[in-house]
Amino acid sequence: MASSPNTKSTSTTATVRGEHRFDIEGYSHKQGAGAGNALTSGTFAVGGFDWAICYYPNGRSNEAFVSVFVRLVTPNATARALFDLRLLHRATGLPRSVCRSREPVAFSAGKAKKRERGARAFMMRAELAASPYLGDDDRLTVECVLDVVQETWLSQTTAAPEIAEPPPSDLREHFIGLLQTQVGADVTFAVQGEAFRAHRVVLEARSPVFKVELTESLAATKEGEEDTGETMAIDGMTPLVFKTLLHFIYTDALPDMGDLGREEYQELVRNLHAAADRYAMCRLNQICMVILQKELDAKTVAAELDSTGQRHHCQALGDGCVQFMPSSGMEG
Repeated sequence: MASSPNTKSTSTTATVRGEHRFDIEGYSHKQGAGAGNALTSGTFAVGGFDWAICYYPNGRSNEAFVSVFVRLVTPNATARALFDLRLLHRATGLPRSVCRSREPVAFSAGKAKKRERGARAFMMRAELAASPYLGDDDRLTVECVLDVVQETWLSQTTAAPEIAEPPPSDLREHFIGLLQTQVGADVTFAVQGEAFRAHRVVLEARSPVFKVELTESLAATKEGEEDTGETMAIDGMTPLVFKTLLHFIYTDALPDMGDLGREEYQELVRNLHAAADRYAMCRLNQICMVILQKELDAKTVAAELDSTGQRHHCQALGDGCVQFMPSSGMEG
């Protein structure tokens, strides 16, 4: 069953921030009015709306407190905003947040209850009078920080990018590079005077015969025999056959042999088949048998019967030779 593609969309909210400071000079002279009388700052614009700070020195309804609000001034407008109402420390100039909203709240200039947002009990009057926010210069500074919500929009639904298919395996290239560069090679073989460097761990993993021979060689050295640095001799095999064998051990595939003539190619595969049998490499053995069976002709049948008849591993190849004989016109 086909799977549905992954998709995504995003909800985004943009806000516009603005700050305004309202200095109230001669603060002590503003205490005469009763509750509900406000001192209003000049108008300031944030997010396309006009705003003002309303300070009630005797509270909006309770004279024991001062009240502070931010008011939406734009006629008949509605807005959503985060607000933070602060007092400025006269000595350090640093603000202290006294009342702030945790999330955007609605303002509506046409509704008395939603026109202003803030705190009726902003601070006790007695506390404010003794605080560092009212300095010796009899001045108080109220600061308002507004984050006005501009717009919320939803992005168009789009398909998530598909993950590309992994590239073909490059394990074979890495291993053939290891053989060619001989980096980390720790064993040397001598084949008819030609030296071949290889990696013990790869050979032991691929051939049980190599594992036994290399383990015995290492054990002999550990038992006290001096390591003279001599290479391990490989008898009964040509350098080309051994090189091809190593290529298969490292890559699990035969190298390109297109530069060989047919007889040379057949001879190499026959010898490689013997090498595969010698080192118990069953897959290589089977590959050589398939190649030889396809290459059979009247001139090679007898040679194949002679070379394979003595090895029980090659029964299928021998059968192929026998089956070939009637169709080729050969007579015993």
